[in-house]
Amino acid sequence: MSRPVSRVLTLLELLQAGGVRTVAELADRLGVGERTVRRYVDHLVDLDVPVESVRGRYGGYRLAPGHRMPPLMLTDDEALAVLLGLVAGRRTGITAAAGTAGETAAAKVRRVLP
Repeated sequence: MSRPVSRVLTLLELLQAGGVRTVAELADRLGVGERTVRRYVDHLVDLDVPVESVRGRYGGYRLAPGHRMPPLMLTDDEALAVLLGLVAGRRTGITAAAGTAGETAAAKVRRVLP
């Protein structure tokens, strides 16, 4: 996946965490400038993701209330297999500590499970 596409998806994940995120915070988290964040938000809006702009001193961007990404199309057994693999990798030291791709992948799978 190309870096800009990866950063747009990361932006979407940050917004899905809830609350209002300032442009400065998003720029810092993505490692880009504020103007680039605004372009990434425009990309999400072009894809019909309901990103709202909040004005004022504590303003920034947020997702419209109630918006969720469509769930992963995994069976219960597939989701369990993914989580078990990620947990086993972490416990055996195959994957690095918390905050890595394995941890974020596990969080994504947990978020979409019923």
